[in-house]
Amino acid sequence: MPIETTPDASQEERLSRARAALKGVETRIGAAREAWDRPALPLTADLTELMPEGLRRGQVVAVTGATSLMLALAAEASRAGSWTAAIGMPTVGVVAAARRGIELSRLALIPHPGAQAADAVGACVDGMDVVLLGERLALSDANRRRIGARARERGGVVIAAGEWPAAHVRLDVVSSAWSGLGAGDGRLRERELTVAVGGRRAGATRRVRVLLDGDVGARWTRPGARIDVDEEVA
Repeated sequence: MPIETTPDASQEERLSRARAALKGVETRIGAAREAWDRPALPLTADLTELMPEGLRRGQVVAVTGATSLMLALAAEASRAGSWTAAIGMPTVGVVAAARRGIELSRLALIPHPGAQAADAVGACVDGMDVVLLGERLALSDANRRRIGARARERGGVVIAAGEWPAAHVRLDVVSSAWSGLGAGDGRLRERELTVAVGGRRAGATRRVRVLLDGDVGARWTRPGARIDVDEEVA
């Protein structure tokens, strides 16, 4: 004799099966909801006006005009315990990273990934919280789409130099001014950036001024208005 089920019981059974199927998919692709629900990664107080919600997990941030801004975006998360990778950025070394606040014990540098760029980036997105990408990496548009999807699945943040199709946030440095010089000599102490903030999740483009500590090895000396730079400060 067949067992009759009420409409409510049948609906509950379908809902239960749907939940089980979703859990199975999340398990297979590593996209558990916890990756989305985890708090955003922190930013230093000087940068919160750029991204008031912090570094939201799963997003891609495209930065043009200042490598130092990319490092600064990752610094507070690094200090708080996050792992960071810099791929295809040969001018960024341990000195520049440390001076920007990156914790070196949780930093991976892959300056020249070559033809293996997509594989290197994918591996880092799988295991790192913040992944910085150089502008000249050999990545196709399809590679970039897969990297973005992987970041969403894993709950990481990708900060990419240059153009990135469909970036959630775009930070374009439109002007830069240094201060700190004395009467012909001294150190470059501070850098003021004017940044245009746009992108899919940023709403209408707006301009924000931010200050970065510019004392990262740049020195102005007499005579001849020459600047000696220990490592990249751009």
